[in-house]
Amino acid sequence: MASAAVAMPAMNGELGSAVAPKHFEEDDIDLYQEMKRLEGQLEFVELQEEYLKDEMRHLQRELLRAKEEIRRIQSVPLVIGQFNEMIDANYGIVSSTAGSNYYVRILSTLDRELLKPNTSIALHRHSHSVVDILPPESDSTVKLMTEKPDVTYKDIGGLDVQKQEVREAIELPLIQHHLYTQIGIDPPRGVLLYGPPGTG
Repeated sequence: MASAAVAMPAMNGELGSAVAPKHFEEDDIDLYQEMKRLEGQLEFVELQEEYLKDEMRHLQRELLRAKEEIRRIQSVPLVIGQFNEMIDANYGIVSSTAGSNYYVRILSTLDRELLKPNTSIALHRHSHSVVDILPPESDSTVKLMTEKPDVTYKDIGGLDVQKQEVREAIELPLIQHHLYTQIGIDPPRGVLLYGPPGTG
C-alpha cells in the first residue's frame, strides 16, 4: 500500500507536464489572433488618417481659392447702395445711389444678420451683387460738417416744440443709443425741416 501511495504523485506530475504545453499553445494562438486583429485596426486607422489629411489639404486649397475670388470681386470698383429686403438666403432687393432697385445675389460669406433694411452696402459695379456690408459712417447720404457751428438752442427764439423734436430725433440717438436698442427700433437717420419760404 505504501509503494502505491508513493507512485501516484509521479503519475500526476507526468500528466501535468503533458497538459501544460497544450494549454500554453492555446494561449499563444489567442494572443496571435488578438495581435492580428489589433494590427488590422491600426492599419485601418492609418488609412483613415491619410484620407483625412488629404481631405484637409483639399479643403485648404478650396479656402485659398475662395478667398482669392472674394478679393478679386471686391477689387472691382464698388458702388454704394442700401439694402432693402431679404428675399431668401442668397438673394435680396437693393437700391443703388442712382435710385434704381435691383434683385441681386448676396455674397455667401456675408453675415445675414447684419443685412437689415437701410443698411449701407457695397455693390459690384457690373452685377450689382452685394459684396460687403459698410459701417454707418460710410453712408453716402451723410455729409461731413467741416465747421462746428457756434449757435445754441438759446439763440433761437420760440419754437420750443420744434427744438424738442430735433433734440429727440438727432441728439438722443447719439447720446442715448441704448434706449433704441432696448425698445427694439432703429433710431432716426435724420430730420427734414420744412416751412414756408424764407424760414430756411
